[in-house]
Amino acid sequence: MKLSKIAILITTGLTATFTQAAPLSLTQLNELLIHPNRQSTDSARDDARKPAQIMHFSGVSTGDNVLDLFAGGGWYSELFSMAVGSKGNIYAQNDSVIWRFAEKRINKRTKGNRLPNITRFDKIDIVDIAVPNKTIDIAFTALNYHDLFFTHDITDGKKTVFRDKAVDHKSALAKVKSALKDDGVFIIIDHHAPKGSGFDAPNSTHRIDSNIVKYQMAEAGFRLVEEAFYLSNPKDNLTINVFEDSTRGKTDRFIYKFIKM
Repeated sequence: MKLSKIAILITTGLTATFTQAAPLSLTQLNELLIHPNRQSTDSARDDARKPAQIMHFSGVSTGDNVLDLFAGGGWYSELFSMAVGSKGNIYAQNDSVIWRFAEKRINKRTKGNRLPNITRFDKIDIVDIAVPNKTIDIAFTALNYHDLFFTHDITDGKKTVFRDKAVDHKSALAKVKSALKDDGVFIIIDHHAPKGSGFDAPNSTHRIDSNIVKYQMAEAGFRLVEEAFYLSNPKDNLTINVFEDSTRGKTDRFIYKFIKM
């Protein structure tokens, strides 16, 4: 009888250990947006970014491990940090190019161990991210997939070179695929570029043809399973640079969810 009770306790404990938390509801995610510790400058961008809907689309749960690729200043990293809680982990990655634009903002955001469940990978290429295989529940990149192909900028006729060549996207995507759990998801959000615009748009307008993303993801062994339209804007002129005042925060953006094949 005692052995049976012990067996029951062990079985119950194992069940509790391996039961995955349910995804957070839209109501719970909206509550995060008004958390008193959240920076007011972050909240000002909620209407343009629809973060509660985006995180709900990702299926984020308490205790998840999230890999935020090209995290920039960590705007989404912080929201995911609150969503996954103390039992979850956020890995915020910026390579040396994105770091040039993100350093001050992400340093300020994480100063004094303010977000203890965030691990930063600063000036680290995607292929060199030190996370074990099959440990990531959600891989996420917002408005930065095109930066795999961002090499230079031309402003007022002056060309500034940031990379000698585009990132090896095949190796980068293979790394992400290895890091994802078998039931993990990869969420990609970016600015629409005109169909057929090729690899010029990532440099000239900081956009990308969504067909390129879908093709490359399929080639890397991912399957597109869902698309959301929270950030659609049919009035957006897809040939305008996303940083122009007339379109900033109002671009037509695609939102894709991929799983491993």
